[in-house]
Amino acid sequence: MVHFGAGSAPGSYILFNFPALPGPSVTHVINAGAYGGASTISPGSWIEIYGSNLAVGTRVWSSADFNGVNAPTSLGGTSVTIGGQAAFADYVSSGQVNVQVPSGVGNNTQPVVVTTAAGSSTAFGVNVAATSPGLLAPPAPSTGSPPGFNVAGTQYVVALLPDGTYVLPPGAISGINSRRANPGDTITLYGIGFGPVTPAIAAGQIEQQTNQVSSPLSIAFGNTPATTIAYSGLAPNYVGLYQFNVVVPNVAASDQVPLTFSLGGAGGSQTLYIAVQ
Repeated sequence: MVHFGAGSAPGSYILFNFPALPGPSVTHVINAGAYGGASTISPGSWIEIYGSNLAVGTRVWSSADFNGVNAPTSLGGTSVTIGGQAAFADYVSSGQVNVQVPSGVGNNTQPVVVTTAAGSSTAFGVNVAATSPGLLAPPAPSTGSPPGFNVAGTQYVVALLPDGTYVLPPGAISGINSRRANPGDTITLYGIGFGPVTPAIAAGQIEQQTNQVSSPLSIAFGNTPATTIAYSGLAPNYVGLYQFNVVVPNVAASDQVPLTFSLGGAGGSQTLYIAVQ
């Protein structure tokens, strides 16, 4: 790179040799960790990419990064492709990048490539399936909201009552309002990776219309299925986030009621609990 040196005569130059910036390297890829962190991903799911030199600095998307309702495919000079298709980036840093998988990515093993000004990473193979469902249940405290929902070894699902109170044993997590759910309460759960919705909505868009998960969905409290799921689709005003409004069935009171779900006949892989009185 050529720079004019301080005090040099007009027209003269000094040559400085700067080392090349190291290129990005990917070490592993998972479904978002707060939603179970499965190693299989799916179109429309949110994933976390780990490695080194993945970005210069740290950036989180803002409204200025959107083109109308369309999320950005590049953030802070970092972009990602999955199966050759541009992913949608909401967070970049040197060691971690979070993106939404584009809709058209095929099943089986697909290459993940991170590109910065320093070049592109070697393709990292990740398994892709039609769905990779997970409910929001962060295992450990982290920056932002909600906090970790693993309480003394019991992993609670994040469930909200209509007034914004979390469904947990009272006082289970310092600093948040919580109470046990009652049978008949409507609670809201959140998820990723639950697959296509009807009407169809492509990845990378802010959700602006009601819709429904295309595959049959069931949610159970212990051995008792919820007979009413008032809403099961992409959450309004979010990108790639699913929302489930579920009426708590009549089950025995316990601070450790297992909460399970099945999508298209296949059970979820998470071990989750909810508190019911």
